[in-house]
Amino acid sequence: MVSKFELKSVPLGLVPFLLKRRALPAHIRSLLRESLPLLPEHVRIEGPAAGLAESLLHGLPHSLDSTLLDWLVADIESCARRLCEIAGSDFAAVRLERATDRTCPRFHVDSVTMRLLCTYCGPGTEWADPNTAYSVNFGEPFDEMLVHQVPAEAIVIYGGANASAGLYPLWHRSPAVPSSETRLLLCIDPIYRSAQTPN
Repeated sequence: MVSKFELKSVPLGLVPFLLKRRALPAHIRSLLRESLPLLPEHVRIEGPAAGLAESLLHGLPHSLDSTLLDWLVADIESCARRLCEIAGSDFAAVRLERATDRTCPRFHVDSVTMRLLCTYCGPGTEWADPNTAYSVNFGEPFDEMLVHQVPAEAIVIYGGANASAGLYPLWHRSPAVPSSETRLLLCIDPIYRSAQTPN
């Protein structure tokens, strides 16, 4: 489910990140939207990236359509495996979050080595170069064309404050969520045990 990523960069090449553009199968997209009311606001799971399926099956509501549940578990585990392969880690922390408003309104850098995001439903994450992010955060004039958005359903892997594997910290924020929509966001971080170190 997760194959090749393309290297994207902000103008001037300041903030590269990995992006996998994709479109979810139409029936999965429909089932996700129909099932949003059944999902809790937060699902949090940690464990070996190669063995998340069982924990996900326990953490996700059994009232979900079985086709959707199987697809969601497989997709999340596939994303975790790919992230950990890049990060040089065997363990991952997974969050699946449902929101109806902008949860992180200010541009920021995450306190992680790297992170994977995928917006299953709703608008994608917004990102900008550091100068634009600063201007937006402090109410200074800025060029709106320099605030970009990750496509919905795409998978993005980017660096945090402790970036590794050739990635750099990405300034980003949650998008505004229209009143008629609900946002479903997948967030995965690699976990390094005592015997592991970032690449």
